[in-house]
Amino acid sequence: NGFDPVAMLTDWDVGTTEILSDGRTLRTFQVDAEDKEIEIAPGVFFPAWTFNGRVPGPALRAKEGDRIRVVFRNLGSHPHSMHFHGIHSARMDGVNGTPGMIGPGEEFTYEFDAKPFGCHLYHCHALPLKRHMAKGMYGAFVVDVRPARRLALPGHSVRGQRGCLSAAIGQPLL
Repeated sequence: NGFDPVAMLTDWDVGTTEILSDGRTLRTFQVDAEDKEIEIAPGVFFPAWTFNGRVPGPALRAKEGDRIRVVFRNLGSHPHSMHFHGIHSARMDGVNGTPGMIGPGEEFTYEFDAKPFGCHLYHCHALPLKRHMAKGMYGAFVVDVRPARRLALPGHSVRGQRGCLSAAIGQPLL
């Protein structure tokens, strides 16, 4: 994305989709941890740890109620994980000693339902936490309100409302 913050805000990764037998959408994301030297200003480089080769990591976007599958591969040189704040089960928390902590060359699949709606943070949960985040291992996970729920929110007009960040940047709901 170079240095264009507007491009970064509108560069959604919506994954690939398929319909499950219960009628819900399965939304699959491929995320790779990798060591990469990134240009942070013209001619200034930083040895980052990245999600999909970028800092911040990709902005993942789904609809409330979607089944989320994140196939996470660690192509980097340190143990890494993905921790979705308050969303996935504790057994996939990505802290040392849990199945979500992935060594170099390993892969793990996180699976959970996209709820609650809103703007959420994900980051690497390996220790030391602040080092992994300072090296670039964080990103946004946006869950749009499902259309039926938007209409049912008491006291709220839905005319012109498009979900988290979307109203400001003109991006439609999924």
